[in-house]
Amino acid sequence: MSDKKILQFAPFESFVSPTFWHKLAELKLDYDRLSDTARSIFGHYTNRKASGCLLEVDYSAYNSEAQPPKFSHAAVGHIYNKNTIEEFKTLDKTALLADEGRQLLADMSSGRALNDASLLTRFFVLSFADLKCHSYYYWFAFPCPLTPILQLLNDPIKLKALPNCDACVDAIRTLPAEAQNFFVLYADEGANVCEARSLSAALSQFDEQQAEHYYYCFADPSEYENPAWLMRNYVALLLQQCPTLVGKPLKFLGLRYDQQLQLDNSLIWHVSQAEACNYAQLQFVGWEANRNGKMGPRMANMRDSMDPAKLAENSINLNLKLMKWRLVPDLNLNILAETKCLLFGAGTLGCAVARNLLSWGFKHITLLDSGKVGYSNPVRQSLYTHADAVAGNRMKASTAAAHLLEINPSAVTKGYVLEIPMPGHTIGEALRAQTTQHLQLIEQQLQAHDVIFLLTDSRESRWLPTLLGAAHEKIVINAALGFDSYLVMRHGGTREPVGDSPKDIAGLKCIAGQQLGCYFCNDVTAPGNSLKDRTLDQQCTVTRPGVSNIAASYAVELLVALLQHPQRELAPAYYANSRAGQHLETPQLPEGLLGILPHSIRGMLCNYENILPATQKFAQCIACSQRVLAAYRSEGHEFLFKTFETAKYLEDLTGISEFKRLNSEIIEFDDDQFDMSENED
Repeated sequence: MSDKKILQFAPFESFVSPTFWHKLAELKLDYDRLSDTARSIFGHYTNRKASGCLLEVDYSAYNSEAQPPKFSHAAVGHIYNKNTIEEFKTLDKTALLADEGRQLLADMSSGRALNDASLLTRFFVLSFADLKCHSYYYWFAFPCPLTPILQLLNDPIKLKALPNCDACVDAIRTLPAEAQNFFVLYADEGANVCEARSLSAALSQFDEQQAEHYYYCFADPSEYENPAWLMRNYVALLLQQCPTLVGKPLKFLGLRYDQQLQLDNSLIWHVSQAEACNYAQLQFVGWEANRNGKMGPRMANMRDSMDPAKLAENSINLNLKLMKWRLVPDLNLNILAETKCLLFGAGTLGCAVARNLLSWGFKHITLLDSGKVGYSNPVRQSLYTHADAVAGNRMKASTAAAHLLEINPSAVTKGYVLEIPMPGHTIGEALRAQTTQHLQLIEQQLQAHDVIFLLTDSRESRWLPTLLGAAHEKIVINAALGFDSYLVMRHGGTREPVGDSPKDIAGLKCIAGQQLGCYFCNDVTAPGNSLKDRTLDQQCTVTRPGVSNIAASYAVELLVALLQHPQRELAPAYYANSRAGQHLETPQLPEGLLGILPHSIRGMLCNYENILPATQKFAQCIACSQRVLAAYRSEGHEFLFKTFETAKYLEDLTGISEFKRLNSEIIEFDDDQFDMSENED
């Protein structure tokens, strides 16, 4: 060449796998939250049949150690993920590039880059993740010091053109693949010596005479005649470590493997840097151009590339995970997703509870109901449509389960059509086999779930699930409606308590979780057949429309608060001691992670008030007392069929019959014994 040319470099092009963004979203929500400090990442590039000059990142970029794929080499980087698009736009990008560049120079001058040559392939990403729209704004940079130009002394030649090509290839192959990113090849053709040396071995004790036979080798991901961008940093390291090489001819060998892993097409550049550089006053370059060839960021929209079900799941979880960022850092969302809920009733309450469970991230929901969707249902029961009613044969349980899946495809929902056997509802011989099957299915489903919701429209239909919940030590949440009133309560636990007893608080009474009563503990009578001889207004649940949504919300919120408590269903309930508090200010009720944990919530819409009563277990309760549980455990279905035949069996078993007899004796007075005169002489 008569005129010396300036060596140009092929700039890196970023190639970002969608999994990189998916992992970033996960880390942002679960770990980084509002932190925007730099996070270490890794990339990789290949010099085997390279296309373009690519540096790739995927989900493995966030691993604690680099794990490049086969035939690839690691690149070291950072990601700066900002919290707002404004921060992303206004950040001083020149200063950021200079900071990264100075870290690169520090690695060179300290010798770290000699021992870990992957530090020469440095990059970083400035990003903003719009997790609501699944859009990711990003800008890659590959920092490099702006050193004096390199003169190309002659045209590049291929490795196979060297007389000692075979010896050079054999020497290169003695190095393991991961050590071939940067190294020095000593090739003395006259002495017939050819060996590969690490950077630290060749440059730490630099021999200028041997340097005449050095080829400075690197894995070259460029497919062009020009070498890849990373050679710029290689030159900067070499001239910083060995400043005597400034102005001297240098031979750089870019290794390029073909599909058959041959090195014949690897290129050699003879170059020289005429001027020394002042490393203390260097500027840096390296921002990647966007797809329009201009200096600016790029945007990746993952909405179209993501599986719709996964997209829905991520969006649903977004609001829940945002709670952890500032408001409730200790909120355990995993326990909600893993808890299995069984809903007895798929009517007004059942639909509202199921929707609230989905909102909190519960995934396992099973509904039990025997009814069909009617024309009056869709306006109040949110999981049904007019089309369901028109079909005429759609059962509530299975239809509700199907619609829950339409709302959240990642949920696990089931619906079973069955009758809940009830005390006082006699079962004929013809229905005994079917009832036994329904009992077995109810028991099977109850044992397979963690939480039981009682959401049916009659008192007696809640007896069997209350009994089974107590017998199998399940969490039981009950919700019942009046015209303008509601009751939401948690049943007392039946498993053995573990840990310390509840602490006493002055002015408050405390009931331990295992001593809290159930829905039937305040009754001194067994449930009878309330469905018999009912008029139309009694056959329907007649309530103000807002009552069911309020009660359902309280029921789910009570469960969530309970699951966040370390004692779960055994969490104690506190209430004000009215006698102790007559002359004192009522003390503050103790709170769990999400606030207080009442035993029950009784509310009235007529005055928009709630009260939080707490009651103890009744030793003769017809649903959760030890006598009833022992009878069920010893007799099984035979015991149940006795109760279905007549509710009086439960009264006799628990001793309530005696209470009723004594009560009658007390109140049956003779009017002649009393003076009914209004005179007060």
